[in-house]
Amino acid sequence: MSDIEALAGELNARARRIELIGDHLAHAAAVALWTSVAADAFRSQVARRRHDIAGVAARLRSAAATARYFARDVEAEKARLRKLEEAALHGITHGAGAAVHGAEKVLSWTGL
Repeated sequence: MSDIEALAGELNARARRIELIGDHLAHAAAVALWTSVAADAFRSQVARRRHDIAGVAARLRSAAATARYFARDVEAEKARLRKLEEAALHGITHGAGAAVHGAEKVLSWTGL
């Protein structure tokens, strides 16, 4: 797992944790025995905050998805570079062998 994938996993985990905190807060407000105009206003405010928390969690999940997208791009680019490096090494290896063979032919023709 790449560092970018690990970051994406952490973002998703934090999104879930934030949602759980929001759920706990909403539940605690809902079951509270407090009744009054102030209690109703408080519960309304908690509901708005729960909505805000859901928005934060959604943004964290979106960031995680973006990080995973870039992680795939990074892995694809690394694979492409590995192939280029292998091709270059293959060319150097075979090119050097051909050069030595060519030099040996020249030497044999000249009788050296």
